[in-house]
Amino acid sequence: MRVGSWIVLGILLGGGAGAAEEPPAQGAEPIELAPATPFSRPELFIEANAAYEDGDYATAVRLYDSLVERGHDAGHLHYNLGNAYLRNGELGRAIASYRRAWLRLPRDEDVRANLDFARKTTQDALAAPGPSAVTSTLFFWHYGMSMSELERLALVLNLIFWLVLAVRLFRRNSEFLRWTTFLILIPLIAVLASLAVRAFDPQRVAVVIPQEINAQSGPEGDAVVRFKLHAGSEVELRGRRDGWLRISLPDGQQGWIEAEHAEIVEG
Repeated sequence: MRVGSWIVLGILLGGGAGAAEEPPAQGAEPIELAPATPFSRPELFIEANAAYEDGDYATAVRLYDSLVERGHDAGHLHYNLGNAYLRNGELGRAIASYRRAWLRLPRDEDVRANLDFARKTTQDALAAPGPSAVTSTLFFWHYGMSMSELERLALVLNLIFWLVLAVRLFRRNSEFLRWTTFLILIPLIAVLASLAVRAFDPQRVAVVIPQEINAQSGPEGDAVVRFKLHAGSEVELRGRRDGWLRISLPDGQQGWIEAEHAEIVEG
């Protein structure tokens, strides 16, 4: 498969491209870290890639995951972890990792291809939670940019806005500056609104981990089983209670599953 190279948050990472016929694989070239890496233990990442290339996917998963647990949140790290999970036969965790990578790298074709491939191997024919084509087009900046990109864009627009206001103190009658202020204010408000939604009301998706689980009528062990879900199914999270998750299917059906049977992806 094609090998990609990437620098994210000071980390130089590498990973395989997506495939439509088989799971992705990383390349044979060694993957080095940038000099200013924020990793507390950079050797873990080197070992993880070496384990992946040697076919020891369980060790690769353990090492990649240890970096995530240490607070490293780069999109390509989640992408590599998804590849390792997929190769290790852990479909649900692979899809959860790919979703996290996609939130951080929303225009990355490799991430999208691998996520699509993983979804095609799931047993349940459920549409993944997400915006409609119309919504994603109308609010392209909200769904097409990562949180960090929105933050940087908000900062730039804010600086330009105040700079224009400062210039207007000396050019009070300038029609051009008046319209410039207005035209900058509109996207600034839109970006700030997106940041607020992402921060305070993110979409929450539960990805099923075990091969099969029961979705019940209530958060009790003896409740009636409404339907079954299988590894990799992505459902909308509606609520939580005492170790249970209330989830919703695309057709509106709702049920309760045990929290330990799913990974939650927020974004």
